Amino acid sequence: MSSSPPSGPQLSVVIGSSASPESLEACLAALEPQLDDRVEVLVEEAAASPAVLRGRFPWARFSEAPAALVPALWRNGIDAAQGEVVALTISQMTPAPDWIAKLRALHERYDAVAGAIDPGRDLRPSDWAEYFCRYAREMRPFPAHDTIDLPGDNAAYKRSLLQGVRELYEDGFWEPVVHRRFAADGVTLHQSPELVVFQGRSGGWKAFAAQRLAHGRKYGHQRGAHFSPARNAVGVVASPAVPFLMTWRVLSRVLGRRRYRLRAVSVLPLIFSQNLVWAYAEARGHLDMLRR
Repeated sequence: MSSSPPSGPQLSVVIGSSASPESLEACLAALEPQLDDRVEVLVEEAAASPAVLRGRFPWARFSEAPAALVPALWRNGIDAAQGEVVALTISQMTPAPDWIAKLRALHERYDAVAGAIDPGRDLRPSDWAEYFCRYAREMRPFPAHDTIDLPGDNAAYKRSLLQGVRELYEDGFWEPVVHRRFAADGVTLHQSPELVVFQGRSGGWKAFAAQRLAHGRKYGHQRGAHFSPARNAVGVVASPAVPFLMTWRVLSRVLGRRRYRLRAVSVLPLIFSQNLVWAYAEARGHLDMLRR
């Protein structure tokens, strides 16, 4: 007696979209040839994309949450997902041609996985600076390894796992918080260089700085909630040193990977300026905790 084929999607791809329509179009176009009837694609937007773009990709489900940050967009997509596995990315990312196949293969062995993030084509200086600030750690080459620091912009999880920690992302899916719980529960978090996306053009220096302000302050809140007043005070007082430390970490990673070293040096002032924005925002977060 033959068994019936499984019903419903096997994989839900959730795209947090807060970049240009051109970036989203490139992301969806890269996914299109990889899809089958067991994959659903949910595009969660901070601003509605043009009707012509939505019409070009009728297989994607579009939802809008005006002005929402990506973690809130991801939360909405996770809540709406029906697949056994939920993959997360953002509209600036262009998945490699074998991205769906690699996701499926990795999820035969792991419940939480992530991959590499490499620079895409035709990046401007501001895009390169954003890439190095955010993704130098995810740049290939690196060996496959287990780590709590999975990049949410190229990650996937068993949906049953996510449902079990729903209370942690009520105000948005901030992956470090969720990953810490998974690790505490004994879940293996695995990162593989075989699972690749490419960062395309973003919104420019000003847009990235605005994101750094919001995310950095939230990070200060998340850390500061577990700190004593004295430790939060240290977070404020020591903040002038943070951009120097962050920039040194970026350069160390780029030098270690032996790729794009001259490019990193050429945009070093932009890298430092964005790290300065983050340090200021994180210090504001610690200060908020002191004033509670």
